[in-house]
Amino acid sequence: MAQLKNAYASHEHSLEILNIIYGYDTFMESLKVIADMGCGAGLDTQWWATLTTRDTPPEPYNYKVYAVDRDLAQLDPDITKYYTNVIPIEADFESRIIPVGVDLIWAHDSFQYAHNPLQCLSAWKDTLNTNGMLLMAIPQAVYMHNNRPVTVAETQQFHSYNLLNLIYMLAVSGFDCRDAYFYRKQNTPWLYAAVYATEHKPDPNLSWYHLADMGLLNDSLVNSINRHGYAKLEDLSVMWFDKNFYPITN
Repeated sequence: MAQLKNAYASHEHSLEILNIIYGYDTFMESLKVIADMGCGAGLDTQWWATLTTRDTPPEPYNYKVYAVDRDLAQLDPDITKYYTNVIPIEADFESRIIPVGVDLIWAHDSFQYAHNPLQCLSAWKDTLNTNGMLLMAIPQAVYMHNNRPVTVAETQQFHSYNLLNLIYMLAVSGFDCRDAYFYRKQNTPWLYAAVYATEHKPDPNLSWYHLADMGLLNDSLVNSINRHGYAKLEDLSVMWFDKNFYPITN
């Protein structure tokens, strides 16, 4: 019962993002293949698999949806029984395991469990078609709540992230962090990122300066790097899907 309750709570949090992008009709119509990395019980997978247009009457998108998880025993069996467009894959998502190019990777509350995050991002970038989107939500291990620091340690979570080092990891992995969307929700651990795969090959040796010269960083980061010689979190300003810019102060 607790596992089911957690699955519904996770899906409710996913819907905060999914319902926003659902309003971008042209973008949604451009998608054909989706990968749900760390699908869990599969509620997000089901959302993608059953999605319809906002037309009257609505038409099914009929996305092909890959449901990927290390343990598919938690996946609701009715999802694969009733939705033929769902393809389950039991595997570690840190490697390239989907046999086709993907238009969007959905990774909600899963990336933080990657044992080798750079290898994972490289595999995801390789999985995506050029200009395919990685859309992720990831909790910080250290965050501020009502101006007080909170530190948590989840089982199998070995790395700590903030928005600045997440952007750096995404950029060196070949994702465009200039024409991108980021957000950090106040008083919660949640970081959000929506980035496009480029033709650049992953290279963990790239410096901030290299990434700036490659056009992979937004102006606030470039200005911070030019001012200090490195990037500072308090200089970061990012745009979310609502087209508003947000300063990141902690």
